[in-house]
Amino acid sequence: MAQQKDNRILIVLLAILLISLIGLGVWSYKTYQENEGIKIEWNDEKSQIQNELENIEADYTLEIDKGNALSSELINARDRITRLVDSVSNLETDVKVISILRKELGNIKKQRNLLQDRINTLEVINQNLSVVNDSTLAALNSQITKTQDQNATIENLNSNMSRAAALIPTNFASVGVIIRNSGKQIENDRASRVDDIKVCFTLPENSLAALGVTSFYLQVINPDNNVLGLNKTEEFDGQKLTYSKKLPFNYKGKELDLCELVNANEDLIIKGRYRINLYNGPIRVSSNEITLR
Repeated sequence: MAQQKDNRILIVLLAILLISLIGLGVWSYKTYQENEGIKIEWNDEKSQIQNELENIEADYTLEIDKGNALSSELINARDRITRLVDSVSNLETDVKVISILRKELGNIKKQRNLLQDRINTLEVINQNLSVVNDSTLAALNSQITKTQDQNATIENLNSNMSRAAALIPTNFASVGVIIRNSGKQIENDRASRVDDIKVCFTLPENSLAALGVTSFYLQVINPDNNVLGLNKTEEFDGQKLTYSKKLPFNYKGKELDLCELVNANEDLIIKGRYRINLYNGPIRVSSNEITLR
């Protein structure tokens, strides 16, 4: 009788042990599957970051091939990306590596936006200087050969002076921001979290520029080609401009830093590429792009 009781106890213990082993096996398998899923997500994000870095690297190469005045800075920036891309492929993917790559990609994007702004500014300045030089030479030749063109020459020279007196913004930059209840603004590039678009730029010192209160017009176009903000239209000498916000400022001849929120409708803040333009009347004086993911 005691023997049978001992056998039953042994059978029960074996059954409990078997159930425990099966449970442990199921838990181990689920944990393995979850870890494999996380690794796949990390690898996908690493590949996406590599693609973005390679695209920025290709953009730099294109500007360098143009013989841009900022070629040395562009080459340094491109070499930094090349080294990062080379090292990424050799890294074992984990949460620390992904965090570092996200931070580096964010820094590289900010540097790209600053360089692009400087490139755009140089292009505008070079265009104006080219027009000024061509017009001035034409005026001088005309004055030498035909004294009767004196009035036209003066008009051309006045036009050149107007171009030299134009305010051309620098450091033109745009970012998505989260706006806290306290009013604090935090940069973010995730469309679902961004509350508004902030645009900043600097007006340089220019002794020839007109002093006093004047206005620029800010235009922000979302990926669906909608103009954010006021979406109003102004007409300048027969040319119509649809703008997001009018930016009045008091220029006193000294360097002036300006930052403005677009006051965009949050429903129109979506994923994709945004085009940001700044106009002085009908003339575009700065532009750049940002991408919200």
